[in-house]
Amino acid sequence: RSDIGRARKTTECILVHSVSMLFPWIGDNMAQQNQQQQQQDFSSSFTTLPSLHLDYIHDISFDHYGRRLATCSGDRTIRVWDLDCSTGQWVSDNKGMEWQAHKGTVNKLSWAHPEFGQLLASAGSDHAVIIWEEREQQQQDSGASSAQQQATTHWASKAQLNDARKSVTCVSFAPRHLGLKIAAGSADGVVRIYEAIDVMNLNHWPLNGTIDAETTDQSAEESAVQQLLGVTCLAWGTGRLLEPPTLAIGTSNGSVGVYRYSDTARQWQILLKLPGQGGVLDVAWAPNVGRSFHWIATAGKDRVLRVHTLKRCNRGGTKSNSNDIAEVPYELESSQVLQSGTSEVWRCAWNVTGTVLASSGDGGIVRMWKTDFHNQWKCVAEVCCNIASGRSSDEQVANTASASTPIVEQLMEVG
Repeated sequence: RSDIGRARKTTECILVHSVSMLFPWIGDNMAQQNQQQQQQDFSSSFTTLPSLHLDYIHDISFDHYGRRLATCSGDRTIRVWDLDCSTGQWVSDNKGMEWQAHKGTVNKLSWAHPEFGQLLASAGSDHAVIIWEEREQQQQDSGASSAQQQATTHWASKAQLNDARKSVTCVSFAPRHLGLKIAAGSADGVVRIYEAIDVMNLNHWPLNGTIDAETTDQSAEESAVQQLLGVTCLAWGTGRLLEPPTLAIGTSNGSVGVYRYSDTARQWQILLKLPGQGGVLDVAWAPNVGRSFHWIATAGKDRVLRVHTLKRCNRGGTKSNSNDIAEVPYELESSQVLQSGTSEVWRCAWNVTGTVLASSGDGGIVRMWKTDFHNQWKCVAEVCCNIASGRSSDEQVANTASASTPIVEQLMEVG
């Protein structure tokens, strides 16, 4: 988050609203021939809208259906946008769609599955995680009858979780099959998991477990950095329904750990450590659609984008029993470097089938990655985010750097 200060203040949020993510992979030669045409199709899909925030946009999050988005900013506010399907425009003209959410910077947002209602979680620098619920209210109009009064919505605070000792840097709701759970990572190096036992009572979120992501085998310099920034990102595992809750956690000292909840020990335990990199900025767990292995993408300050492949390891050379999947550990099969040395990779995200990976960074370019027949990752398309024609180069760099975060989120919703 401190690196956001390098970009200038911008008043625009750049989005992509019509991109086909599921293009077929038909070989290296034909893909290279069609790459230029694909890039032209991508560039024609850009639209801009005013951010309406008074400070930097720190995060943008889309709901389950991709029809709503929420933005948060350093001005302590959250704004919710709705997609007008008739015009294809994003609108946020309701007064209840913007409100002051925290006493400090709002760092991260996360939508719950719509099965639990319209719930939004926000993480702030005021050490708090707040759960918000959308409610309907009748607009007061003295000149209209009760039947003619228009129903409006507003967002009400249902719970405030203040267990963190430092700024909360990331927050994410768990997959639907795990229930109404939420994980929040903070700068004190601890990830806290909360669960709403009664989904009808959103005021009660007891602490379900904690994960101390700090490592003991780090140098004094790395330890000081860890204490300053702590946990920087996290992602829930997307395994089968029988698998226990699993989390991938990235920290500021470059370590990425995979943790799993053990019903026997009744606590979160380390499952494995992924190859480290200089300051993890983002981690994304690929949706698992029929695969026997998992993909986890990580992006770091070392300007490297990696994809880690995790597979189930058989104990004693015997075939793993699918009925006892909770006891089957995972091992790291491989780690491939997709991008290195060009610019810092700030965000990475998967499409809904977990077959296409998108990444964005300081270069102002969103890159699409896909495996070929040899299981090697290739860049199959590039989306140039520099559409600020007529502006100086410095202004263009500032705008594309600030806009690189929301673009990847929108691209994944289209898939």
